[in-house]
Amino acid sequence: MDELEMIRRKKMLELMKKAGMIEAKQKKPKAIIEVITSPSCPYCPIAWAMAQEIAKRYNGVVAKELSIVTPEGQRKAKEHNILGTPTILINNHVEFIGVPNFAKFENRVKRYLSA
Repeated sequence: MDELEMIRRKKMLELMKKAGMIEAKQKKPKAIIEVITSPSCPYCPIAWAMAQEIAKRYNGVVAKELSIVTPEGQRKAKEHNILGTPTILINNHVEFIGVPNFAKFENRVKRYLSA
């Protein structure tokens, strides 16, 4: 394939993306928030709602809830020695145990976004 053909294909892909004919490749999230929860925890829904709100406000942020009653949640809890819920991890680092102040939570996520 010659250089002119490569340029044509690239331009055609750009035009197709703009026209909505094909989807643009999804970017990898810069911050993944994982909220470790328990079904009996009265504070877990608050922490989960906060994580969802932050994910909604910022591009590049994904929020996931992991219940300790699921195999994935149990694995994550064991991996990080989590003994209480809710526990909030950002990019696989324990950042908060319990329900944090929303502004502190948001600022911590912003730090990951600016890194």
